[in-house]
Amino acid sequence: MNEPTRRTPAERRRPAILVAASALILTGGLTAVVPAAGAATAAPAATADAPKPPPPTRAAGQRVTDTADCAPSSLDARSAKAKPVTDPRAPRELRGKKVISCVQTNVPNASKESTDARAAALAAQRGQAGAPDEETLRTRLKAAQAARKGDKDARAKLADNLPLPDWCHDHAFDGWWVLRTAECQIADITVLYFAETNGRRVHVGTAKALEFSYNYTSSDIDTFASQIRVVKYWGERAGSTDFFSNIYGWSTCSGDCKQNSDSGLRPGRFARDVNNDGQAFYDNTRTETGGIGYATPNWHWFVHLVFFLPSTTRNQPDPPRIRCDNAFSTDGNDLGDPASSRSAGVIGNGCVVPSYVPTWIVLKNGLYPTVAYHVEAAQKSGLPGAYPNGPVLHRLQDPAKKRQNGDTACPPAPTWVRPAGKSCDEYPMRSTYEGASTAPTPGTARSFAPPTQNVPGVGEWCEMDAAWNVPTGVTGPTGWSSCMLPARDNSGAGALLGGFYKSNRVLDNDPFLVWPQ
Repeated sequence: MNEPTRRTPAERRRPAILVAASALILTGGLTAVVPAAGAATAAPAATADAPKPPPPTRAAGQRVTDTADCAPSSLDARSAKAKPVTDPRAPRELRGKKVISCVQTNVPNASKESTDARAAALAAQRGQAGAPDEETLRTRLKAAQAARKGDKDARAKLADNLPLPDWCHDHAFDGWWVLRTAECQIADITVLYFAETNGRRVHVGTAKALEFSYNYTSSDIDTFASQIRVVKYWGERAGSTDFFSNIYGWSTCSGDCKQNSDSGLRPGRFARDVNNDGQAFYDNTRTETGGIGYATPNWHWFVHLVFFLPSTTRNQPDPPRIRCDNAFSTDGNDLGDPASSRSAGVIGNGCVVPSYVPTWIVLKNGLYPTVAYHVEAAQKSGLPGAYPNGPVLHRLQDPAKKRQNGDTACPPAPTWVRPAGKSCDEYPMRSTYEGASTAPTPGTARSFAPPTQNVPGVGEWCEMDAAWNVPTGVTGPTGWSSCMLPARDNSGAGALLGGFYKSNRVLDNDPFLVWPQ
């Protein structure tokens, strides 16, 4: 998918027009889809079913609950640094005592009152309007780049944090969840306060807060963002004090990144229902042609209640790494010709979350339905790449190997003479390492004709010449499938595959899945 054909200059431009006009569904991550039925160069018709975007996935290897900072050994170390309170303005019950505090993450609430308060605070945050779409995020990253150059109007556009998308709220208190261009976590933070005298430590209060973290990128911008919000929702005894209780925060980034800006936490009051917001923007440092860099943004904060030693610092667990590159090339896929005899040049910088495996959605009621039916049949026969749990496919960019894949699955004429108006489609696609020639485990051919496969309202989606002796009924995970499809469908879907690679910055050997709907 797709084999090359001879076309006029206007015909060579048409697939690119289709990509631009297609309804590429952008829901936090980037999932390119074959657009809904409609004219070839027009927006898809509203009658087609909307594609179902894949959900976010949970980052692997996380420790969601963290109580280490409040362990006795940690408190002993902090107590050793503290001095007894001597200020005459301090509450009488604290005078002459060492007073310390610590931070825990995602520990169970101890009372119904605090549980109800957390639910109310979470609902209030979720109820905020304006959850960002892909274009909003892209515009904001552009504004950050302009603000770095001194554009005051652009800086004003970055004054407020973005509301979090619903998918983030759906996975509250369960660590980092990711899409291809976004990652998010909501944590429940407990601040414990202690007073100590003569070696005896007593718990004197608790404060509870929600921490909202959201990092986002764009597939065609080499700046990425990291934002945080900390809002106290409940407290008791010393933890209920809103006056003279402050919060301080800062951002960092490790890896191939440099800081563009860091707002700190504003307004810095650790008081009930006060949103303490922080934003940081970072630039990729691997901008040379072919450069690929990895970066990990993070936030750190602590609470300081007057008279108490500042709390231990809350260091967020590292999110999945962000990858920025100046190495992506369409290799001709944007023109419906993944068998291009030469590699195209790179198209510029962009950033994604590579741990999220993107999915190419092909619609059976879209512009190119025969391709979707072929993919579905091939996957049902056991070939890899099926969403959500099939073995993944991996993009292949080497032009010679792609051509070899195509020639193996779809031998050129005169070996296989194409029927009029048809071209040969193969699955797995020739632009994958699982293709007919490059698959790590060799296999054999299969097909779903003779003589044809038809779908009412769609027509023939697989035609094969019996003289080619391609077997039917073959199952299993090795090998490939070949079908003669309408040339228009094959070429158009190949162009959209290029759009999918581009919008998700799928580099050589990157994994992905395919979902016929």
